[in-house]
Amino acid sequence: MTARQRVTARGAALFVVLASLAFATSGPVARYARPVHPLFIAFGRVALAAVALSLVDLRGLARSAAALSPRQRAAVLAAGLLLAAHFALFLWGLDRTSLAAALSLISLEPFAVVLCAWVFFRVRPTRAEQAGVLLATAGAALVARAAGTGDHRLSGDLMVIGATFLYGLYVSFARALRDALPARSYAALVYASAAVFLAAALPVAPGALEGVSPPPAHAVVAIVVLALVPTLVGHTAVQAAARRMSPAIVALVSPGETLGGIVIGALWLGAIPTITEVAGAAIILAGATVAILGSSRSAAQGAG
Repeated sequence: MTARQRVTARGAALFVVLASLAFATSGPVARYARPVHPLFIAFGRVALAAVALSLVDLRGLARSAAALSPRQRAAVLAAGLLLAAHFALFLWGLDRTSLAAALSLISLEPFAVVLCAWVFFRVRPTRAEQAGVLLATAGAALVARAAGTGDHRLSGDLMVIGATFLYGLYVSFARALRDALPARSYAALVYASAAVFLAAALPVAPGALEGVSPPPAHAVVAIVVLALVPTLVGHTAVQAAARRMSPAIVALVSPGETLGGIVIGALWLGAIPTITEVAGAAIILAGATVAILGSSRSAAQGAG
């Protein structure tokens, strides 16, 4: 192994650990923001993230945006709409089910990416990916069986599952913009677009603006943390890494988010998962591991 390969391996490991830790805070911190409406939380996190990224290089962002063709600008808006819907459904689902269930089901995101790549780009999943999807589906079904226990509700589970597939669409759709914008400018524009769509939805969503004039202090802190850590650090790092690391490496963040989030929720919020939820989460994570490792081996053989 060359020095460059060792550095790449260390960089990949560091990325997975740091991005997983950043994403792991998302569920517990969003739960802590109660009773603020999930849609307002989603709006706050992307709006603040967009502002923070824009301030880093406002002139560069303006130049990048001006260089886009009308079609590319429409694609940025569409990516922002998908990301807005993803955040809204995930946070709404998180509010309507148990923390462990939501964090377990969000591990289905890599499979959503595989499915969308197959449907829209005719990238056929490998046998390992197919086996992983079957395992993860069984785990999701087991998690759903725990609905009705404590604060675990099937309606929330379905919203989180919907959020995972919207994420798959978002990733597939964003491929067209990978070479059109620098990673930071792309993230800032997509976050800003998502914020605009969420702001438009706030007045028409029942109860979305209740209790936010002003919002509780703890909720403000939670939204700022969500903007800075899982959004600004987590999502932006994943978008940048996806341009230069293999999809298998990037996908490892999702299982890390589940494990870290469940541990943080249990230690900080006392959100102890049920035995059924733990078993379902373990099966989903096993499916994710099978699919990711199989995809990595397939890519290595293809490169060889």
